[in-house]
Amino acid sequence: MEVQLSETAQGALDHDCPVLVLGGPGSGKTTLSLLKAQAILPALQPGQEILFLSFSRAAVRQVEIRCRDILRSDERRQIAVRTYHAFAMAILRAHGRLLTGSAPRIVYPGDENLAKAAFEGDWGAEAERLAREESRYAFGQFAAAAARLVAGSASIASLLANKYPVVILDEFQDTDDAQWALVKALSVRSKTVFMADPDQRIFDYDARVDPERLNHLRAHLSPAEFDLSGENHRSPDAGILQYANAVLTNRPLPDTKDVITRSYWANAFDGTVHAGVVWMLGSLRKAGIAHPSVVVLARTNSLVGKLSTILGQEHSFNGKTVRPVEHDVLWDADLTAAAALVVASILEWPSRSKDDALGQTFDRIADYFDAKNAASASNTARQSSERYRTAADRARRGEGQRLASSKALAASYDNGLTLQGDPARDWLQARDLLDARNDLSDLLANAKFVRLFRATDEIGSRLASAWDLRGSYGRAIDLVRRALEAGRLQADQRDPRGCVLMTIHKAKGKEFDGVLLVEGKYQGSFFRDTDTEAQRAAARRLLRVGITRARHQVAIIRPQGAPDLVTPAGSSLSN
Repeated sequence: MEVQLSETAQGALDHDCPVLVLGGPGSGKTTLSLLKAQAILPALQPGQEILFLSFSRAAVRQVEIRCRDILRSDERRQIAVRTYHAFAMAILRAHGRLLTGSAPRIVYPGDENLAKAAFEGDWGAEAERLAREESRYAFGQFAAAAARLVAGSASIASLLANKYPVVILDEFQDTDDAQWALVKALSVRSKTVFMADPDQRIFDYDARVDPERLNHLRAHLSPAEFDLSGENHRSPDAGILQYANAVLTNRPLPDTKDVITRSYWANAFDGTVHAGVVWMLGSLRKAGIAHPSVVVLARTNSLVGKLSTILGQEHSFNGKTVRPVEHDVLWDADLTAAAALVVASILEWPSRSKDDALGQTFDRIADYFDAKNAASASNTARQSSERYRTAADRARRGEGQRLASSKALAASYDNGLTLQGDPARDWLQARDLLDARNDLSDLLANAKFVRLFRATDEIGSRLASAWDLRGSYGRAIDLVRRALEAGRLQADQRDPRGCVLMTIHKAKGKEFDGVLLVEGKYQGSFFRDTDTEAQRAAARRLLRVGITRARHQVAIIRPQGAPDLVTPAGSSLSN
């Protein structure tokens, strides 16, 4: 693939490392970094590779796709694309014994969430203690541990530098303190290329992501800087980037046909969103894109789930019938996974005694509330977990239940759960037993989102095989857990095609033909009247990320009366 470079980009390509490349969405930072890697490859020794670090598996996937466009197959074999977590974990697994004298053990996110929910003190301090005293490392400890190993051992540092003499760092503005420590240790012996966009810094909620990170880099390495912010290769013939930058800087919005806004009254939300998706797919096809990719973005997981339900149903809009739209969902779904395991535990009832079956189900319900508390700490979730742990203990001792919901589930067990061997129907029958009392309504709502994993076929297949083999779903919890884990991994690795739903945060690093940004009337608001200036600025950066995912077309769907996207100087956001 032949690429035409601007004078600035050519300067970055020709300059020796360290190099810092600044630029907005679609400015060509990734392409330039891969061209720079390609230029360096002939100087590598046998066995050496260029290391490319990014933040998520999805971002890594996008880089791998770009590699196929730019590099030959033999060149791609010399580019190692990794997430920070994966690279740091590999260092930790190989050399972690040097830190404590014991082989390192990994605490995976699900287990960490449960441990965090049950821990009453400072979890950050406890995670550090687990690493230091017990050689148990949560994901947040990987980079710090790897940094200590590289900085503290000349042998490890030399080994890594010999393997990776050049390191490319993507989205460097989002590097947290531990990752920065690891980068500094690597930069002592390896050449470095940094790519950054300060206006895409959207992880303000993480205190470890310092907004001064680029200045830290400048002070430490004094890299040669090249600014590509005036370049736009993603949507060069559209006004999308200009519109996004106006939102970012709170300046008057340009008049462009490439970004449209639609307002809705509360009772027309479903039809407006559904019709908007159908319109965009049709508009892109009319523009000559045979198989367009469209992403529907929202600020919260709950709104993403609601949007998926909307697109899966038939609606009427302006007197016309809008048929369901086949779509995919990239989903942050710890609570949905926890709820799914509750349903799976009920499927195991016929193969277990009452005390064992109910004890297991009440424990899985407690796990759900632990996960909810870990996601957003609350006394209500913690107390619910404690009550269901007590209910599980009472069940195993054969004692009567005290909670209304646990009594109702015990009565359901006594009435007999007759399963037919049809996983879809049996799943719904088990799930509907959770509709007994209000305290499980949130769990039931999350259980209904299991289909968002795109793992339902896998779940059904595994359950059907178990039934055919044993005439029961006796290992349903393990089967469902493995299916959900496989579904998550596949979701991260899929290329975007057709219609895809996700949060704006999850869309970072991706690009689509069209983008629909959806704001709910009562959830997923772009702005709130109570926002501080810092929160408002963060919201504008997030909106810019969402808008600039588009190559050709953007639609922004908002409730009537929502605060303006930009406000004249001195006016209130709520005007």
